[in-house]
Amino acid sequence: MRNNSKRGSSANRARPRKIRGEKRFPVESKGPYGKSLDGTFASLMESLSVGVAVATRNGGLLYTNSRFLETLGQPPRKNPSGSNLKSFVAAASWRSLEEAMSQGALETTEGEIIVPSSDYGLRTIRVCFSPFLDAPATIKITATDITDLVKAQTALKASKDSMNSLSARVLQLQDEERRRLARDLHDTVGQEIVVVLMTLDTIARTWDKPDPNARKNLLEAVDWLRKVESEIRTFSYLLHPPLLDDMGLASALSWYMEGFSKRSGISVQLSVPDNLPRLTLQAETALFRIMQESLSNVIRHSQSKQAWVRIELDAHYLKLSIRDAGRGFDQTSHGGSAPSGVGIEGMRGRLRSLGGSLDLQSDPHGTEVIASVPLRDGAAISPDSARARRQQKDKATQAPTGLAKRILIVDDHEVARKGIRFLLNDEDDLEICGEAQDGLEAFEKVQRLKPDLVILDLNMPGGGGFSAANRIRNAGLTPKILIYTTHTFPGLERIARAADCDGFVVKANATQDLIRGIRAVLRGEEFYSSLNAKAQNA
Repeated sequence: MRNNSKRGSSANRARPRKIRGEKRFPVESKGPYGKSLDGTFASLMESLSVGVAVATRNGGLLYTNSRFLETLGQPPRKNPSGSNLKSFVAAASWRSLEEAMSQGALETTEGEIIVPSSDYGLRTIRVCFSPFLDAPATIKITATDITDLVKAQTALKASKDSMNSLSARVLQLQDEERRRLARDLHDTVGQEIVVVLMTLDTIARTWDKPDPNARKNLLEAVDWLRKVESEIRTFSYLLHPPLLDDMGLASALSWYMEGFSKRSGISVQLSVPDNLPRLTLQAETALFRIMQESLSNVIRHSQSKQAWVRIELDAHYLKLSIRDAGRGFDQTSHGGSAPSGVGIEGMRGRLRSLGGSLDLQSDPHGTEVIASVPLRDGAAISPDSARARRQQKDKATQAPTGLAKRILIVDDHEVARKGIRFLLNDEDDLEICGEAQDGLEAFEKVQRLKPDLVILDLNMPGGGGFSAANRIRNAGLTPKILIYTTHTFPGLERIARAADCDGFVVKANATQDLIRGIRAVLRGEEFYSSLNAKAQNA
């Protein structure tokens, strides 16, 4: 039993003062244990929500109200005369109880005792002992049940410990991921750039000398740079796939699973409904990360060579299921979390903040993770009548024959815009009428400059490429739109058509495809090259 003493002066303890006008209720009057209290006072004691008792220094009870007995787990008014407080208290608390009662005869002492209870096991009672000044041989006792408070404090401490553990694990994973990225960048991109630099340096030093291998070396350097660009793009996508921002969950899942299957050798089948709506970016990112974590666990733990990812819709929820055919695991032995990563609790935490939930089912035949998030208002990019309206206006808006076609370049990177300007520099029939760095600026300049063609990057601040394309079309504006992108994944052509664009060019293939694509769409044709996408994904 813990106790805290509140000491008065020695003089006060030796010579208690009686306040003038103070009315005392002598303990000697008869009560329920052979002594009786005034009826009004007894009624007042019974109405208290706190247990109150009068006892001798050794714990013999002289008076209790009903609440005191209930707090100690005893039937009210059934206690025989002469009962001792120790008979209600667990034996482990007896010694500290005796010390507190002895101290309580001299000064106010507080502490906690443990009381057996048939309903709750052991209950925690906070008690306060203080001297009864009119009767030095007795002490006053108050008792309050704090069992629920103690349980709440214990649960809160456990929750804080769990959060601290999870936070530490997250920080550890961040450090591990940074080390892995640093190692991968050094071992792949860093080494490849060194090769390119050595090759270009050799060409520069022998520039004035005839070298039959110069062209071959230049082409090799270009190939190495293409490889570097592809690997940097892959690193960037793994950190945050930009497809989520502009094209939504289905496209990001499709892109990731294609690369995952190539890297791991695990066959993944994706099933997505055609009417999948757009969710908030937070919800789509959470679902994408849960899919990543689940497929990573398939590699690490399940030993399965197949996995199935499925999205289902009902009236109010979207459900994402990731299932494998591996060996499964014992959920109880893992404490509800995966052996590595922030695990199941990390996934649940992501969904809980969105009003969603996560369910895990595992047996010797496989594991299934089911993430559920509530549906909110949203709309996927879908075809409408914009193309028909634009086709009716094409002839009226085309520039007169013989004049250069006006082109607006939209990309948030100056180096990308510079590259396009360089490619168009010798094309006399093509004129750059302006440049924009984000989707909002693109929309404003399309309205003001009225270009014949917009070359539009997909991943930009202020609204991505498809968002800008939708704004342009919804405003009734009719320029040709050619998407200029590093994104290559199955379904890109379908989404670009749905957004009423005229084609796309992959940035890595710009030297051979950009001029061809520009001229094709300006002639009223389309330039959707599935061959380019396959080459980039190879």
